[in-house]
Amino acid sequence: MNSFEKVCNDKGLRITHQRSEIFRILASNLTHPTVENIFNKVREDLKTISIDTVYRTIATFEEYGLVKRVQLDNITRYDINLSLHHHLICSNCKKIEDFYWPDFDKMQLPNTIPGWGKVDMKQVIINGLCHQCKKLKK
Repeated sequence: MNSFEKVCNDKGLRITHQRSEIFRILASNLTHPTVENIFNKVREDLKTISIDTVYRTIATFEEYGLVKRVQLDNITRYDINLSLHHHLICSNCKKIEDFYWPDFDKMQLPNTIPGWGKVDMKQVIINGLCHQCKKLKK
């Protein structure tokens, strides 16, 4: 919450009760929730909040660099972890886990892509079965 307040203060973004609650839910949820997941959780405490407010707040958080979007097929999820990391995605239950790969992060790009343009980010997404789904499939 301290980083949230600092970013808001530094960028002139008003800290409202709704924004604080939405950020708190994101910060306490490392499962890369959807807006709908966040809305349902926030609504437990803020009965009058609308899903539109949650969508607009998440868009503002993304614009201000407080969250990152993670696209899984046609489902948009959000990641509070802003450090350089990658994702493991279970193809069965759709669970997403963060992992770190410093050796990959240090790798130079292949010589075949310099003419492509500007690279803003390198990210690895590994698809497979998580331990739980692997056990269920046996």
